[in-house]
Amino acid sequence: MAKRINAAFLAVASLVASPFALADDHNPATVKGGFYLGVKGIYTDLAPEATDNAGGVGLLVAEHYANGFGVELEGTRSEADVNLLDLNEDYTLDTLGLYGVYRSPGALYFKVRGGLLWKQLSVGGDRTDKTAFGGGVGGGYDFGKLLIEAEYTYVDKDIAQASIAVIGKF
Repeated sequence: MAKRINAAFLAVASLVASPFALADDHNPATVKGGFYLGVKGIYTDLAPEATDNAGGVGLLVAEHYANGFGVELEGTRSEADVNLLDLNEDYTLDTLGLYGVYRSPGALYFKVRGGLLWKQLSVGGDRTDKTAFGGGVGGGYDFGKLLIEAEYTYVDKDIAQASIAVIGKF
């Protein structure tokens, strides 16, 4: 019985400590330079308020320099149900953004980004495309080779996204 408890304890401890094991001397959290690749879960806030289940996913690729500045390319897709009066439709929002980005030094950091954002909103059979400014603010924790990040992104006057990302740093 004691061997099973010890084995269970070691298994749980290794899961809890695994993010810290990813940090190494060659790529500490204070070094922001490198290639970044990540995935994110998204909540999309879309007016009108009659949207339900507004969730999605995203993929980001970035190149950062040692001073914290970099370039980020991000694509997202969100879907939701629209229930307004007699309108019961699904909507899809696709975005593709090219941003200039800054992450502050240190393991616990803040992030700011801004750039060109293409968006396509499809509701039922109608589709609208638009390209304009997009930007965001957020923060996260850098474990060395792995970042966990939360962010708010302005997409358009009636559209905003909140996301949580897991990002690998290479």
